[in-house]
This record gives sequence, structure tokens and C-alpha cells, in this order.
Amino acid sequence: MFEPQTLILGEACLSGIAFEANKCEKVIRNNKSIIAASKNVGFGKDIDISWLPAASDTYHISSDIRDFILVPVPLVTSDVPNRNLQAFSLDELSYFDPFLGTLTFKSFIGKPTFVDHINSNPVEAKGVNLDVSMVYIKKYDIWKVNVLGAFDRTKDRDLCLSILNRDRRGYSMGSMVSEFECSICSNRSKKQNSTDCEHMALGKGTVIDGKLVYELCRGVNFIENSNLSGNDPADVTAWGDDAMLY
Repeated sequence: MFEPQTLILGEACLSGIAFEANKCEKVIRNNKSIIAASKNVGFGKDIDISWLPAASDTYHISSDIRDFILVPVPLVTSDVPNRNLQAFSLDELSYFDPFLGTLTFKSFIGKPTFVDHINSNPVEAKGVNLDVSMVYIKKYDIWKVNVLGAFDRTKDRDLCLSILNRDRRGYSMGSMVSEFECSICSNRSKKQNSTDCEHMALGKGTVIDGKLVYELCRGVNFIENSNLSGNDPADVTAWGDDAMLY
């Protein structure tokens, strides 16, 4: 049975360099349409795009990969609370969710890309997330969830031009969350900003015996990736060459 969920939004992070999909090599392998791996255009593994025509019907986007620009974005940082004092633990991100039928972090795949979290209607999507990976960042001892977002030039030419020109580099994720866990005592609540335990009653951001009070998100389903009007990254680990080893 599905749990009631709460929509939460991430904070701004900066993308890697956007590139045009028409410069990628499209091949057929095992009867599937594939974008062949190419480190020269920002990713180092094959990307299955055989499902793009079906997604195009739902999102009202092009079915031709050559119409898209591709943008790698480090959207989620493990175990680091954001400005909303909410965090995604490594064990949650790497959990195989039986309802999703995949690892939690992989729920980004096939979900739409939007602008400024205008995400209530799937036909307003500007594109779709093609793939995702997790990369360990030794400098900070954290993991990054890197999402390869695609934006359709035939649907929003001006947006894609701004992304290619690096005028719009800010991105943020949207996620549905079933429960919120206290970082101190692990008490769980269906509601964010709950006061069910003594630590949360004191308020997120409180420091108790040297430990920060914040919420760990549980029962996560990532639902979108938005390009933002602003480019200011909130996460000090949100950008860097080592974070984009897609």
C-alpha cells in the first residue's frame, strides 16, 4: 500500500557544461536505441534512449534525441542537510525500493525536466532525465547523485539557448517523501517540521550536544529536475570538476 507523500524541493546547484545531443553517436545495440559513451561530450557510459518515443507522448516533447541538449547536474548530496535542513542519507539513496522497482537514486530516470518547479502538469515538461549515477567525492567524504537532464529545443528554443550559453546554470530537484526522521533520535513523522520528539520540538537548526537537528527524508521518489532562473548555488559541495565524473 502506498504511503501519503509530501512534495519537497531541493536547493540550487550548478550544472556542468551543456552539450548538444546531435553531436553524440546514436547506435543500435541489442535492438535498443543507445547514445554511445563519449567523454568528449560529458558522459562516460552508454545511455539507453529506447523509451524516449513513449515518454514523448506523455510529456509532449520530441521523440528524436537530436532535438535535445543534455545537461549533467549534481542534484543531490548524500547526508548533508540543505538550507531547508533536510537531507538524503546514503542508505536511503542506495535503497532498492520495491514500489519503485529500482534503487531510490535511480528514480530520477524518465522523470521530466521543468523550469522553476512549474511541475504540476507533465505536458509542461521541457524535457526528460535520461540517466543518473552516484559518484564518491573524496574531498568531502560524500556521494553525489549526478543526473543527465535533457531539454527539448523544439519545445523551448530560448530556454535551451540560454542553457547552452551558460546564462542559466542553476538547477534543483523535486521529490516526494513519505516520512521525515529526526537526525538525533531517528523518530519518524509523516509531516515535515514535526514536533513529535523533543529534538524537533526545539526546532530544526538547533545544536544539541554538538549535533545538529535536521530531517532525514525517507520513502523518497525523485519526480523532477528544474532549471532555475537564479544561478546561485546554496551547497558548497554542489560544484567542482570531481563532482561531474558522469
